[in-house]
Amino acid sequence: MRTYRIAKAKYIDDLSGTGAKLYGGRWNPKGYPLLYTSEHKSLAALEVLVHLDRQTLPSDLQIVCLEIPEAEIQSFDEALFNNIKTSEDTTYQMQKAGKEWITSKISLALKVPSILIDGEYNILINPAFRKKMELIKIISIDGFQFDERFFM
Repeated sequence: MRTYRIAKAKYIDDLSGTGAKLYGGRWNPKGYPLLYTSEHKSLAALEVLVHLDRQTLPSDLQIVCLEIPEAEIQSFDEALFNNIKTSEDTTYQMQKAGKEWITSKISLALKVPSILIDGEYNILINPAFRKKMELIKIISIDGFQFDERFFM
C-alpha cells in the first residue's frame, strides 16, 4: 500500500516518529513515537492544513510516498472508533488505543479512520517495531506547496 506524508524538507525522510514522540498526537501520547501517513495525498494535505494558518505556513514542505506491505497493516475496529469519536474525552481515548497498539507491536501499521473525512483513512506506522521498519520503502519525495486560496 502506498501512503503519503507531508513534512518540512529536513524531516521528510525521518521515519523515527520523533516529532510525535516529543509532542504527542491524535493517536499517541507524548513519549510514544508514531509516524502519521495518509492513504491519499489530499488527505495528507488536509491533515497538515488543519494545523496551519498564513503566518505558520512553512515554505519548505515536501511530500513523501511510502510503500508498506499490505500484510503488515492492521485495520482499527470501526465500531470502536465510532464509540471513541462520540465519547466525551475523544483525545484521551484515541491516545490510549494508540498507545496500546504501539506497545503491543502486533503490526507495523494501523489503518485508522480519518476524523476529517468519513470513509478515508490514515495509516499509522509504529517505528518502535524496529525489526519490521526495514519493510517500508521510500518511493518518492517531491516538493509540496499549499495553494494560496486555502488562506484567503
